[in-house]
Amino acid sequence: MAYSPLYSFTLITALLFISNNTQAVDIQKVTVEPASSLLFYPEKKATALVKPINHTQVPAQISAQVSTINVQLGNIVTKGQVLVDLDCQDKAIYLAKQASQFKISKAQLHLAKRNYDRAVTLKKNRHIGEAELDASDVDVTVAKENVEQVLQEKASATLAVQRCQVRSPFDGVVTQRMVSQGDYVNIGQSLITVLEQNNIEIEAQIPLDQIDGFIQAGQYHFINDEKKHLIVMRSIVGFIESNSRSQVVTFSVDEINKPLDVTPKVLAGMNGMVSWQSKRSFLPAHLLTQRKGRYGIFVTEKKDNLLRAKFIALPQAQEGRPFELVMEKDQQIIVDGRHRVSAGKLISVKADSRNTKNKYEE
Repeated sequence: MAYSPLYSFTLITALLFISNNTQAVDIQKVTVEPASSLLFYPEKKATALVKPINHTQVPAQISAQVSTINVQLGNIVTKGQVLVDLDCQDKAIYLAKQASQFKISKAQLHLAKRNYDRAVTLKKNRHIGEAELDASDVDVTVAKENVEQVLQEKASATLAVQRCQVRSPFDGVVTQRMVSQGDYVNIGQSLITVLEQNNIEIEAQIPLDQIDGFIQAGQYHFINDEKKHLIVMRSIVGFIESNSRSQVVTFSVDEINKPLDVTPKVLAGMNGMVSWQSKRSFLPAHLLTQRKGRYGIFVTEKKDNLLRAKFIALPQAQEGRPFELVMEKDQQIIVDGRHRVSAGKLISVKADSRNTKNKYEE
């Protein structure tokens, strides 16, 4: 069938009109922001507890009756201060007996030595035989051993008397009285609990997936009662807590509690948080978009002088949580309209985009 020139022109014009309108419909308007205005470095936190390095249950080292308890709950004590007196009469009597026995043994040794010296003289003058001299020599040896044995018994008795006074192992504060006056206690039984002063640390459990970023941070704070204190990392325990998949990290509080003549800012038993600033950049959770079962974000990409949406998949991202991402600071990220675009789709930037310096804005 032949068509007139006018009909052909009209048909071509109509097709071009339809094509142009179709292309216009396919271009999605979006707003963008540069990565520099969206990336942030979050403050990470982990629960923490202030713990004493030494919190000791001071035991009895002898079996005896409690004579006197010299401290009360909350008392400040110094190293070597007597906390508890135990009834020591039998120990004192035994010590006195050993002291007396020591004097006797020394006298016997002195006599044995004098007898030996006389025996040597008599042997030279042939008044006694070799056997008598040997016997005298043995008497000296036995007397010496007796002195040594009694000396050890005396030292043991002295130690037992000293242990009748139960002393504090360090400067600290009494946190518990575990016996009463008149109680009979056995060897190893705990009597008083003492917490060492000015020797505490902060302990926190850092999740394994955050430990690398934690180490990179380099600066840490302890937060308690809305107060933030700078702390110094002491050690990372080389052991993984299987139930929490975390590692224990300890911190020194020496700088917080100086000078020592003022009330400490951090005390054993305090609960709080350890915080650190991430060195890794993150994007807000609301920018996350799902395409074909994968989470990611949309950015702009210019190809052949056309602006298109590009999907960057983020396998480690989780819905509702900020996600880690490293990208150029001037990269344009699609904000509004991200849910309506797909990878490779033509886009145009709205004039009211929050990015006033957007390089694609016309």
